[in-house]
Amino acid sequence: MEAKKKKKSGLDKKTKLKQEIKSWIVIILIAVGLKATIIEAYQVPTGSMENTILIGDFLLGDKFIYGACTPRWIGIPWTRIGFNIPWFRIPPFRKPKQYDVVIFKFPKDPHLNYVKRCIAGPGQTVEIRDKVIYVDGKKFKNAPNTRFISSFVYPRGWEEPGIFPRGAGNKDNYGPVYVPAEGDTLWFRKINPDIIKNVVELAHHSFDIRNGKMYIDGVQKDYYVVEQDHYFMIGDNRDDSYDSRYWGFVPFELVTGRALLVYFSWNKSVPFYQLLRKFRWKRIGKLIK
Repeated sequence: MEAKKKKKSGLDKKTKLKQEIKSWIVIILIAVGLKATIIEAYQVPTGSMENTILIGDFLLGDKFIYGACTPRWIGIPWTRIGFNIPWFRIPPFRKPKQYDVVIFKFPKDPHLNYVKRCIAGPGQTVEIRDKVIYVDGKKFKNAPNTRFISSFVYPRGWEEPGIFPRGAGNKDNYGPVYVPAEGDTLWFRKINPDIIKNVVELAHHSFDIRNGKMYIDGVQKDYYVVEQDHYFMIGDNRDDSYDSRYWGFVPFELVTGRALLVYFSWNKSVPFYQLLRKFRWKRIGKLIK
């Protein structure tokens, strides 16, 4: 009788262990599914969106509104060891629009997530005059927490090194620059070649100019038909933001979500021994807008 009780007790423990393992597997699968399709957490390492988003803020992003994507990359977390895999996006409820705070993969390095404000979408024209943004000739209303850290204005006519596209001026007096839309025809010699190059390479084609002629994937072309919508992103910390004024457009393919709220925040400048002061309690739960 004693042996039977021990045997039954052992079986009960194994059953409970199996149930526990199954429960954790379900929880992990649900968490991975939510992360891949609906909500994901992001950390903000730079001040380009101050004072809307601060260095040390941890954000929740809505991945569903723009169309959730299946994983694009498999590898070791927090490293670049891994490989890309085929992926697809479910139909979006809508695409990014003006004033959205958008999370996207940095076009120059898709391993990095960037957060900026969308100021113009496909088919719109961006111009900046003395730090004031105009979209399609209309003044763009600054977000409530837009920040300017310098009163100095780069003069019109001065070409800032590294500006996109070349010839567009500088960060304070910029453009006008047209944001390409899917289906647009970009004619060589009529459109700034930097714009064509940017859009072509974002669509995973090669671009070259040789002997005054344009080559795409090694084939000479007179024009390029845009394959996807593009967006112009700028940081709310207008004078200290590395954004579309310097590296170009964000194609819809790289858009991953919309910033929702701050779920945790701490001040990196406060030392750890002042732990209670390090937490920015008032920012927890703050909506991003």
